[in-house]
Amino acid sequence: MATVYRHASGKKALISLATWEDTDVSVNLSIDWKALGIDRVEATLRAPAIENFQTEQVWKPGETIKVPKGKGLLIVVE
Repeated sequence: MATVYRHASGKKALISLATWEDTDVSVNLSIDWKALGIDRVEATLRAPAIENFQTEQVWKPGETIKVPKGKGLLIVVE
């Protein structure tokens, strides 16, 4: 499951990913870059380190994201 929160500035967004599966899940996001107002070529996806929740990770658009089983990720898109 994915939910997107678009920042009012139009320069960034937060993607919340979650899974209730018994195994890790690999995800390839389909992002409407135009709707977000973010340039795909310059974009980065970053999961900031959050104590007891997630370690910092960085992806480029199009890269596969691994969501840990029974958990989720918060990803900042800029």
